[in-house]
Amino acid sequence: MKHCFLFGLPLLIPALAFPVVNVDTSGFQELGTLSNNLKERLSISDTENELGLCRPVTIIFARGTIEPGNVGTLTGPPFFNALGLIIGRDNIGIQGVPYAATIGGYLAGGDSGGSENLASLTKQAVSQCPDTQIVLSGYSQGAQLVHNGVDQIPPEVAARVGAVVLFGDPFQGRPFPNIDASRVKTFCFPEDLICKDTIVVDTYHLAYAVDAVPAAQFVKDHVSV
Repeated sequence: MKHCFLFGLPLLIPALAFPVVNVDTSGFQELGTLSNNLKERLSISDTENELGLCRPVTIIFARGTIEPGNVGTLTGPPFFNALGLIIGRDNIGIQGVPYAATIGGYLAGGDSGGSENLASLTKQAVSQCPDTQIVLSGYSQGAQLVHNGVDQIPPEVAARVGAVVLFGDPFQGRPFPNIDASRVKTFCFPEDLICKDTIVVDTYHLAYAVDAVPAAQFVKDHVSV
């Protein structure tokens, strides 16, 4: 049986369709608590700032709502570890996107400042590291930031994006301008209500670490090292 942590509005009403008042945010709080517990118990790094290393592959990753650091712990680190095992950790530079990651940002369709930061980091990677292959990735609200950020980069920058990998994407199925669909992979459980753009966080939304290996394999198939 599915266990939902958040109940409030009817499940089929998108979070952005109407103003949200007195929403029970316990599901998002559960996400943040779990992410922080993983950090403390497993000593997982929740912060990565490696853009300046100009390695063969640069991952720009946006964490989920209320997660700690700039890459969180639930989805980003398992994905990075899997890719490191496949192509070698020394071939990867990981850069987290700094942003507030508040519940309000999610309800607004993705934090505007974080979306701008993702676009800026992508443009910086292109100019600072002309030979690096860029991977854009995000989890939950972080996926919203990837969508919004790509809307803000010019075609010549988008052409440098080798792969886009999204987990628990509220905007699932929305195309990216100037990035071919073959370079985009979205991981969404059919039962994940966040992927239906609702405000309900259930257990499925917390489990995307299980997709770390196929996500890493997708990236491997779209970069050269």
